[in-house]
Amino acid sequence: MNFQCDSPAEPLRVLIINSKSPAAKFLAVKILSGEIFGKNQLIDIVLMVFTNEQSRARSLKFELEKCAFACTNSIDVSCNWPSISDADVFCLLTNFDNPNVLDLTKMSDDKQLDMLDVIINVANNLHGSVQEVQGDETVLKYEMRTKTILPEKKAHKPIFVTDGLVSIHILMSLSNLTSDIFFCPTPIAPIAKSVLGEHLKVQSKVLNNVLVWAANDEIFHVEFEKPLIIEDRMGEASPCDRETVGKNVLALMKLDHTQFSSSWLKKDLIAKTVAVARKNPYGSIYKAASIAKALQQIWWARLTNATLYTNMGVISDGSLETIKGYPYVFPIEFSGDTWRVSERFKEDVHLKQEIKIINKTVKGFHEKASIFLIYG
Repeated sequence: MNFQCDSPAEPLRVLIINSKSPAAKFLAVKILSGEIFGKNQLIDIVLMVFTNEQSRARSLKFELEKCAFACTNSIDVSCNWPSISDADVFCLLTNFDNPNVLDLTKMSDDKQLDMLDVIINVANNLHGSVQEVQGDETVLKYEMRTKTILPEKKAHKPIFVTDGLVSIHILMSLSNLTSDIFFCPTPIAPIAKSVLGEHLKVQSKVLNNVLVWAANDEIFHVEFEKPLIIEDRMGEASPCDRETVGKNVLALMKLDHTQFSSSWLKKDLIAKTVAVARKNPYGSIYKAASIAKALQQIWWARLTNATLYTNMGVISDGSLETIKGYPYVFPIEFSGDTWRVSERFKEDVHLKQEIKIINKTVKGFHEKASIFLIYG
């Protein structure tokens, strides 16, 4: 009897920073089990910790090895600050209460200060030049300044995923790397969908796509594609564009367009989403699941070269009159190793006004972060 199977892909080097955290442990399991990069992708994983945490990290290494996950190629522990040549994928998980807000009132907390120190040291070591991948070229060339943890290999452009906008802002500010390799997930899109689903008394999965533009979890704007319910049937739009839900659905909910209109979506929906976001979803399970999903989306776009639409925190390229080089959440279109900000709703007058408010908040965040990085 002959058995045929695909040969495993060349090992992917993944480095997890602050790997002792519960979220990092959940993420490591997802990576090694093949949930993120695929069942056929071997993984060389490095658990980065402080010197005094090596014993706990070795215990985690032993535990992961005994799980015998199919995608495990090697598991190592390191106390060295990484350089850009040390991995293909970097994952940084913080212990911030809200990783999208730089709360200077908590800087007296040793754990918060230690975490900021980790991010700053990682950023200061991320120096090197990454050659752009063009056409069929898949080789990355690096200028190495520190000792590598794992041997170099052919790869795509590196990926650096964190759990929030604070981290990617510091990493971008202190390193000399290109801005298009830094990413972080956002809770706003799923929260907005859950709020709308609860209002319509439907499951979130039947709702249309949501697009998010944000400075943080409180200053943002969302737009849903129409019809709001994917299988809904709407009549011709009125001159005032009042209809967002078909008449049959409104009848079932015993609502009319005055109770559920574009104005409701622009004000009440956002206010309710802010209220839910303030309850803080950033537990260990959420962080691991959201970073895993972000990595899965980025990697899928690279493997298939297909266009993938999502919402993600990135460093702005100046699109939509935002401030280039500053962190935002945008609706993103991934294609291969590249991404761009979606131009959907680009000409919407209300969105343009919201972008101005978001810009003001982002600029204030940048100034606060700059003062902290200079004076500590």
